[in-house]
Amino acid sequence: MARSYFCPHCRKLLNPGTKVIFLVDTGQDYELMLLSAKLGDYSAVFARSMVFEEGRIYTFRCPLCRADLTSSLDEKLVDILTDADNGGMVRVSFSRVFGEKATFVTAPDGVARFGSDADQYEGINFFGEAWEPEGE
Repeated sequence: MARSYFCPHCRKLLNPGTKVIFLVDTGQDYELMLLSAKLGDYSAVFARSMVFEEGRIYTFRCPLCRADLTSSLDEKLVDILTDADNGGMVRVSFSRVFGEKATFVTAPDGVARFGSDADQYEGINFFGEAWEPEGE
């Protein structure tokens, strides 16, 4: 079964197909970026005209409500939501640093880590009071 992802602000579906859709702030304009919906797969689709700088932090926004998805846990992460096994929602955080591979799924029973750069975020308290999805 395919995983669904949602904006934590407007709760709209971010992946109506096989890719998760974001608006990315390039500093001069907004561009669409499509990321793989599979955890640990860091493939991306974006316009050929987009030029990314390795190590630069980019702002990801919901393509529907345009809310900034920067995590309250760490300024280098993006937060979105996904379905939990119990029917609720859990947080998915991933790096917004270009070229960095780090993804985290925070569930009541722990944090699943994906990507070769996930260890760089070892000190983050994913269960702290800093994050509460809107509408909960």
